[in-house]
Amino acid sequence: MNKKWTGIIILVIGAFIAFYFYNKYKTAPTIDFNKLKLSDLNDDPVKFSSFKGKKLVVSFSASWCPNCLDEMREMNDIKDTKLSDVEVIIISDEPLEKIMSWKSRTDYPFTFLKLNSGFNDIGIFSIPTSYIVNTKLEVKKEEVGYIDWKDESTTEHLKKLME
Repeated sequence: MNKKWTGIIILVIGAFIAFYFYNKYKTAPTIDFNKLKLSDLNDDPVKFSSFKGKKLVVSFSASWCPNCLDEMREMNDIKDTKLSDVEVIIISDEPLEKIMSWKSRTDYPFTFLKLNSGFNDIGIFSIPTSYIVNTKLEVKKEEVGYIDWKDESTTEHLKKLME
């Protein structure tokens, strides 16, 4: 009987640990974008409220992240067609010089911003983490991991959420 209870307790503890790590790494945190300390590439402060009225894809990314780079390449490929009315904002917690170099290497028509704290400080533990934001600056969808922007149904669904 003792071994049975020990096994059950270990199973329950294991389930809680698995749930914890799933939530930490696969669930996007709720972020109050207006409280983020952001800077543009000139190191000038940027208020998130300045994007009101625009459809947004906000992606927390890094220059060293292969999935981030793939996702950005796909968004760039459809920027002039399917995402022509969407502003793509890339937020990185890397040093400003590294973000500037990254932008100049890619030459993507995205807005690159620096987060003036670490991703972990705002609850982001896995990148890319993306937010679909409507014109009223309401977050309509959060997604941890790579989004397949070449999938027409995915792109159409996310664009409808931005309305």
